[in-house]
Amino acid sequence: MVEDATFEGVKDLKEVLDRSFRDPIAGILLKYSNLTKTQYETLIIDLISSSISDIDLTYEERALFRSKRVSRGSFSRTLSQARRNIISAIYTILLLSYVGVFEGAPFDEYQILAEKLREYVEFIHESDPGRASNVLKRIEEELMEGVRRLADPKSLKIT
Repeated sequence: MVEDATFEGVKDLKEVLDRSFRDPIAGILLKYSNLTKTQYETLIIDLISSSISDIDLTYEERALFRSKRVSRGSFSRTLSQARRNIISAIYTILLLSYVGVFEGAPFDEYQILAEKLREYVEFIHESDPGRASNVLKRIEEELMEGVRRLADPKSLKIT
């Protein structure tokens, strides 16, 4: 059980989860994604708990990290829904590319935005938060504008 796992590993998992749910960019992206907050939370718990090598948690134990108490079955169903939604999103992009909504490579603009997101994450991890607040604010505004531009329904048209 979770109590049997190393204290440090459980602490690390909780820390990463808390940081993920407080991240303002993740919140914006989640708002416009096709994942519910519960699906996102479940997916992140699953991904993070399986990547921390010194903890081998069962789905029942992973369910304990959810903000709302749920059964192992509920956790598994929500995780399956999240995975299906992700696969569906990929097929949607491929379909729109196939019928000509995207000119050239469909992911070019998304790749640029993803690179900015990586820069943002690296900057957060490498910087003193007090000293870097102005730069972080600028990066957040840039990212929010990029997300808004890509999410604009008028940007979807056959080329």
